[in-house]
This record gives sequence, C-alpha cells and structure tokens, in this order.
Amino acid sequence: MPTRSSKKKSRTGFVRWITYWLGRVVITMFHYLPLPIAYYSGRGIGWCAWKLMPKRRSAVARNLEVVNAHLAAEGPNLALDEQIREVFLRSGANMLSSFCFARMSPAKIEQHIVCEGVEHFDAALADEKGVLVLLAHMGPWEVLAFLPMLLAKQGYRVNLAAMYRPMNNVYFDRWFKSVREQRGTKLFSKDDGFHKPVDFLRGGGTLGVLADQKMRQGALAPLFGAKVKTSPLPGLFQRRSGAPALAVSVETTAPMKWKITASPVGYPEENSSRTRESDAVITNQAIEWILKQSVSDGFWLTERFS
Repeated sequence: MPTRSSKKKSRTGFVRWITYWLGRVVITMFHYLPLPIAYYSGRGIGWCAWKLMPKRRSAVARNLEVVNAHLAAEGPNLALDEQIREVFLRSGANMLSSFCFARMSPAKIEQHIVCEGVEHFDAALADEKGVLVLLAHMGPWEVLAFLPMLLAKQGYRVNLAAMYRPMNNVYFDRWFKSVREQRGTKLFSKDDGFHKPVDFLRGGGTLGVLADQKMRQGALAPLFGAKVKTSPLPGLFQRRSGAPALAVSVETTAPMKWKITASPVGYPEENSSRTRESDAVITNQAIEWILKQSVSDGFWLTERFS
C-alpha cells in the first residue's frame, strides 16, 4: 500500500512541473482577455464540445431528463435538445469568463454581477456564529471568491474560506492556494481535518462548501426525485458549529451578466433528533433550490444520477 509520502511524491516531478508552468502561462493569458472575448469564445468552445462530444451530450441528456421530470409541474422548460446545447454553451462561457474577474476592480465587477438576498447575510452574520454557504457547480462559481468584496460595498464584512479538493499536481495546488489566499479566501481540504473548518466557523468566518459533488459514500437522499449519495460535510459542519446556513446560486441573466442569490437553509436548531440522513435531505433540498434558479447554468457534463 502506498505511504502518505509516496502519494505526495507522485504529485510532483519534472513533467508535472513543466505542466504547471505551461498551465500557469495559459491561465494568466486568460486573465487578461477582455470579458466580451472570453464570454463569446467560451460559448464557441462550448458549441464545439456540444458538436464533438457525443458521450458528454448523452450524460447531459440523462441528467436533464431527471431534473425536467421532477420540475415538470413548475412549468415548461426549453426543449431538451435546445437545453442540452445551452448547457454546453453556458459551461464554456462561464468557465472562461471566471478568469477575467481576477483582474477586475470591485466597481468593474459590479457592472457584471448583482447580489440578491443580501439581507439573509445580514441576519446570518448578526448571530456571530459564522455562516455556512452551500454552493453548487453552477455559473462562473469562481466569482464567489470575490463575494467578500461585493458584500463589503454594501457594508458587510466577510471573512471567507472554502473547502476544496487538492489538485494532483502539487505545483498547481500551491499556486492556486497562494492566489486565493492573497485575495482573502482561506482554503481548507481533507488534509486539514474536520476541526479546523469548524473552528473557523465558530470564530465568525464564512465557509463555502460545494455540496453537489457526486459521492462514493454518503447518506442516500432524494435530489430532483432520484436517490443519490450526499456529502455529509454541510450537515456536520452546521451541527458542530451552530452556524446559520445559506444556499447561494449564480445564474446568467444576460450576456456577460450574472446574479448571485442567497436564501436560508433550514437545518434544525435542535441536534438531538438529527441524523446524517435527515441532514442529507435538507442539503439536497438546498441544492435543488440553487440549481432551479437556472438549470442551464448547472454543470451537467458528468453523470450525476447514476
């Protein structure tokens, strides 16, 4: 069995170092793209992927069939073929556009992003127990790293951290962490254990968790009517810290325009009757709410319900 040190060593090496520098150059170039070029180039890349990747098209179709069947009572949606195409186009546009925000001033960012439901942050921060933010792979989610900057313009002071998965390339991983932390976002991973994120919340911090990840293990709970294994982290973090929880969506409202919306998540205040299964149900209800704001902005390119 590989030791911890051998696993870490496998993430380094000359080839990975070269890959890191090539990737860093490309990402830096993306940072300096004008937003219109990034946005429409991203849609072009998405269109090519839609045309050339039939297996991905099939995966998106299966995911959307589950989602649409569950949402059928809420009104008509786009035709499935059109919806599949739009998922690819938005995924490309959102991915490339997210790089551009790294060099924008707060005033410039506000020209492209609006925040709704800010009053929920007000109520959550008032408790001084920290805030747990549930996120999904949706829209240019990297822009959420700039949430403290956006909220500061409205008078809210947010100390932000996020859970993340360490990259296989240790050089990329170190660079990614350093860039995020320079912008004021602390990063926690499984290597930090459970208690550090909880202590961060208890100290009044705001912790973001991508709660829609496909899990190999976890309690089964319905998501758009299908039973899926659900991450236990949101429920565990909330239970141990007592922090109020918010669901946050990022949706495209027009070309190069996005809206961030927050809504409370109703984890029970009383912990004695809570289980991982009951918390998983609440977590997935929050994820449903997030993705329902704009189904086409969800990242549906991988199998979610299999």
